Amino acid sequence: MSLKVGGAEIIGVVLPGDEILQFNPDVNKERICIGPGLRWEDNVVRATKPGILKKTTKKLYYVDTHQKRYIPQRREFVIGIVLKKKGDYYTIDIGGSEQATISYLSFENASKKTRKEMKPGDLIFGQLLVANKDMEPEMVCIDTYDRAVGMGSLPEGGIMFNVSLHVARLIVNPENPFLLNISKKVQYAIVTGFNGRVWVKAKKQSDMVAIMNCILMLEVMTLKEANDNVFKVFESFSRHGLK
Repeated sequence: MSLKVGGAEIIGVVLPGDEILQFNPDVNKERICIGPGLRWEDNVVRATKPGILKKTTKKLYYVDTHQKRYIPQRREFVIGIVLKKKGDYYTIDIGGSEQATISYLSFENASKKTRKEMKPGDLIFGQLLVANKDMEPEMVCIDTYDRAVGMGSLPEGGIMFNVSLHVARLIVNPENPFLLNISKKVQYAIVTGFNGRVWVKAKKQSDMVAIMNCILMLEVMTLKEANDNVFKVFESFSRHGLK
């Protein structure tokens, strides 16, 4: 009997090297997606880290693990911090063991004349184009059609905080009602990276701090428990007159 949590089906506990399923793209007509903690090789999907194997309704398989240290994965979306400029590239902190780079041409409508200018400390949301043990991670802020589609520098005025990687994966799930529940109390914008960084922006500082506290509840509570306490968090901030 399967169990569903946060819109994802729990399949079971896996260890590195465990065979998850056999998949041959030349034979299988139905396509699947594999996420963090899994690797496809020789038509076999295996686990690369210990944790709980989950599957979403969109045929996305991934290993959920309470991990703090981010291991860069190709095609994952991350929030980075600009460290410095180095020639035609910027050095970006993505929370992993190695820093990432991004070219000034890896932005929408960028050219040598209209290159993207950023300064140390700026926040950037992008996708990892390169991520393997033999090369430093490389970010881009455009898709295959050279469109930004929401990627790029994050506006000033928001706040960024860190969560465990499993919490980050939980709140990026479009089937998760938790963020919709928060939106009943306040209008806000949110960007979540698979590297465990979350950026939020609202009209009032107190609302941003309240949203941060709501999301951090997922570190120690189930999704249902956190949902039940969302309104209490906002009431607490309102009762103390925080602006």
